[in-house]
Amino acid sequence: MPNPSGIERRRLRRIMKRIPAAFEAGKMRGKGHIKNVSKEGLFVRTGTLPPTGMPVRIVFHDRHGSKIEVRGTVRWTTAQLAPEENARPGFGVYIPAGNDEFHEFFEQILTG
Repeated sequence: MPNPSGIERRRLRRIMKRIPAAFEAGKMRGKGHIKNVSKEGLFVRTGTLPPTGMPVRIVFHDRHGSKIEVRGTVRWTTAQLAPEENARPGFGVYIPAGNDEFHEFFEQILTG
């Protein structure tokens, strides 16, 4: 959500990446790219926006070419932002603890 004070409200560090990805949310299918990753989730840049609260499965490949599949919940979409934000479309996904594949991927990003 926009923050009128201009102060960053994120609790967790974001790692900026551009990783091609595909996703499924119910019967909706889409492609885009992962724009940033944190320990608890990621942001997918795409023109296909699933509804907030929808379970989502995201598939992508790590830098070694290994397929990564994660499941999470759509937390927010750019459709919720004020028009003056001029945000390119996408959605944020919360990845719950216990998703070892995602957490290994995140650690891999941190260690370069």
